[in-house]
Amino acid sequence: MLSEEQSYLFDTFGYIVVPDVLSQNQVELLRSTLKQPTEQFEPVAQADNPLHWHSVWRDLLDLPALTPILEALVGNHAFRSAFFKAKGKAPYPTFRLDHINVHTHVKNGFPGAQLHGGWLNSGGSQFFRYHDGQFYNGLIAVSFELHDTFGNDGGLACIPGTHKSNVALPPNWRDLSQGVHESISRIAARAGDAIVFTEALTHGTLPWTVDDPRETVFYKFSPHGTTWSADFLDPRDFAHYEDMDARRMAILEAPNARYPGRPTQWPG
Repeated sequence: MLSEEQSYLFDTFGYIVVPDVLSQNQVELLRSTLKQPTEQFEPVAQADNPLHWHSVWRDLLDLPALTPILEALVGNHAFRSAFFKAKGKAPYPTFRLDHINVHTHVKNGFPGAQLHGGWLNSGGSQFFRYHDGQFYNGLIAVSFELHDTFGNDGGLACIPGTHKSNVALPPNWRDLSQGVHESISRIAARAGDAIVFTEALTHGTLPWTVDDPRETVFYKFSPHGTTWSADFLDPRDFAHYEDMDARRMAILEAPNARYPGRPTQWPG
């Protein structure tokens, strides 16, 4: 599910860049159908959720180039193995969509934001662990870039390795509008790439100093038994879309343990 190189990079740095997750056509559709910024503070009305904007937004739930990576990073390895052994097939995805953020506010003159992330004060929803050859993560962010971003132009920044940190961030590093410490890395990506990172990683948004826009879409995924957001999606709100198969519906379920034999609306 993850290459040896990807596994090493994610374990070491807390993020990977996956190139060409989206086609150019998908990038253009996302740009043209984007309606408004969304955040979990205050959450948009469920009827205005980006998954209603166009089928391309629903396609992002279960991308062939991304789903195996999410299974490796945030999926339930033991459940998946037991299900396959008992039924001879893989279960539905063993991760869930937690929430979606759409950022359109970063323009020329944006001063930079606050570094944040980490397991402390997250309520247990943001964590990183590697054990017996498997990754175990809490909230995982997938940043879909809709425009090219380069280090000198701003974009996503992080302090690599801080997903394993046991020491608090120096307070004077936190506000990126007041300066960017040399230990903070700028993550470059092209339109169609995905930056996948654990929310246990200290990260933030750099100052933006060019005229080109920055539109970034964040899909946040959790283990199927936990959540960060309190604004749960209801799969039934999307059942009327012909493109919503049982896999996608399962990804939209509210948090639950998916224990063997549990009742489910989705066959399989």
